[in-house]
Amino acid sequence: MKLILSIEAIHPPLAGIGRYAWELATRAPLHREIESIQFMSDGRWTSLPSIEEVSGSTQRLDIQTESNQVPEPIQLNYKGRIHRALVQFPGEMRRRLGRIPLVSYAYGKIMPQVVSGQLNKVKEGIFHGPNYFVPKTHLPTVLTIHDLSIYRFPNWHPKARVERMRETIPASLQRTNLVLTDSEAIRQELMQEFDFPAERIKTVLLGVDQIYYPRTVEELHPVLHRFGLSVNAYSLFVSTIEPRKNLQNLIAAYRALPAATRQRWPLVLVGGTGWESDAIHADILRAESEGWLKYLGFVEQSVLPQLYAGCRLFTYPSWYEGFGLPIAEAMASGVPVLTSNTSSMPEVANGAALLVDPADRDDIRRALQRGLEDDCWRAQAIELGLQRAAQLSWDACVNNTVAAYQSVSAMRS
Repeated sequence: MKLILSIEAIHPPLAGIGRYAWELATRAPLHREIESIQFMSDGRWTSLPSIEEVSGSTQRLDIQTESNQVPEPIQLNYKGRIHRALVQFPGEMRRRLGRIPLVSYAYGKIMPQVVSGQLNKVKEGIFHGPNYFVPKTHLPTVLTIHDLSIYRFPNWHPKARVERMRETIPASLQRTNLVLTDSEAIRQELMQEFDFPAERIKTVLLGVDQIYYPRTVEELHPVLHRFGLSVNAYSLFVSTIEPRKNLQNLIAAYRALPAATRQRWPLVLVGGTGWESDAIHADILRAESEGWLKYLGFVEQSVLPQLYAGCRLFTYPSWYEGFGLPIAEAMASGVPVLTSNTSSMPEVANGAALLVDPADRDDIRRALQRGLEDDCWRAQAIELGLQRAAQLSWDACVNNTVAAYQSVSAMRS
């Protein structure tokens, strides 16, 4: 079969939806059922960026037209000229511009028409939109919905994004042949929120990269030494610093631990600055001044496996997740996990983690203490976590996704 994959989400730093799209883009061409694959980004045919580009060594993903792809028309109408102006900005600048209501509105109105125009020239193939959007097209389509936080918690997003996505998601659901979700929890939410037919939603669990695995002290020492850390001597949090991740309750719960516990196992935070994070950073600075928290900021992908594998406990009491890749990455690294009892997180942990009420700081504190000090539970959690992580592979994700493409082809034939 011929596949057209939208890859706007692939940009540095490679995480979340970008990681998902990258794994599909790099693995699907190797699948025996995929005859050919074309990539589209912002309504233009493009080549897949290199791993160096998406790892953050450059902020610009150059748009190129390959000889085996449909060329962009030379003559542009006014919508085409506006579209070209928008996509000429580097990725990070484009994302910031997207928070401006007028720019977001223009993008949301023009982009679907540009994508549809390009696809109208394609005779056959399946279009997969891995980031909440599929256009009007004569081609069969598959749509991935990662979560419904735009509806459940709109205050976590810029207003312009909420308004645009609340138009994009329902329209895409009406157009698509099949929806994929990262977890059964989100599949159930989708059916409830939109009264969407169950037979047109398929859960395809995400995977864990093979770079995450238990490591020896000798393997860990060089990276941990660089950050002033020691093996088995810190708790870890990895994600963007933003309200959705519930860091303020995590920090407050950690502060409530005995001083000796905090000093023995300080809390280490890894992640770039996200939206509406000023209050969180104020809490981080206060805890750093008290000597029991270390904020590393954004770190390159190459050192994350060592930071995971070297920690005493991985902490992830997020308010809401569509999947929660860091949970799976920590389990694969052979460390115990604490996470929330909401949305997809119990499903991903599958009995291998301590589950907490993310709104209950005392519940989080008790779980932190157990996760750090209960050696019997820790040994069991490590074993169960490794077993669960082994069930989550990107190869399985891609195989199940290709099976979804085949089911759509069967529907249309």
